[in-house]
Amino acid sequence: MLGKHRLDPKEKTELKLTYDTAGRPGPFEKKAIVSTNVAGFVNVEIFTIKGEVQEAPAAKIAVTPRRVTLQGAERAAGKKQAFAIKNEGTLPLTVTGIRSKDGQTVYFDGASEGNITIEAGQTRTVEIQLKGKEGEKAERDYVLIDSDAKNAGESGYFLIIQYGAP
Repeated sequence: MLGKHRLDPKEKTELKLTYDTAGRPGPFEKKAIVSTNVAGFVNVEIFTIKGEVQEAPAAKIAVTPRRVTLQGAERAAGKKQAFAIKNEGTLPLTVTGIRSKDGQTVYFDGASEGNITIEAGQTRTVEIQLKGKEGEKAERDYVLIDSDAKNAGESGYFLIIQYGAP
C-alpha cells in the first residue's frame, strides 16, 4: 500500500516492498503492480523480481515404514517392529523420544536412555515393541517421534499403527 492513497500530479511517494522468504524455499517470481485511474494505465507493472530461496539448514526426518498394519495374532499380541529413521536434512537430527499419541506408552526416552543423533544424510534403525489390541473392529493408533526436525511439528512426527484391515 502506498504511503498515500492518492497522489497529486508530479507528487512522489516512497514504495517499500518486502518478500518474506521464511518457510518458502524454491523458485519465486513476484511483480509489483500499481493501479491507477489514468486511462490506458489502469495497472502498471513497476518491476518483476525472480529468484530462488535456498532452504535454511535444518534436520528433516523421514521414517520407513510410515504405516504398520497388525492383523490376526499380531493384532492381539503386538509386534516388534523396526523403523528406519532417516535424516534428510543438512544438520544433525536429534530424536528425544518415541511415544504413543496419548502418552501412555513410552517406547524410547532420550532423557533416560540418551538421545539418538543421526547425522545429515544418514539412517538409523530403531526397534520398538508395538502393543496389541483386542477386538475385531478396525482401529488406528499413532506413534509420535519427538525430535528437532523442522518437518516434524510441535506434536512430533506421526507413524500410523493400523489394527485390523483399514
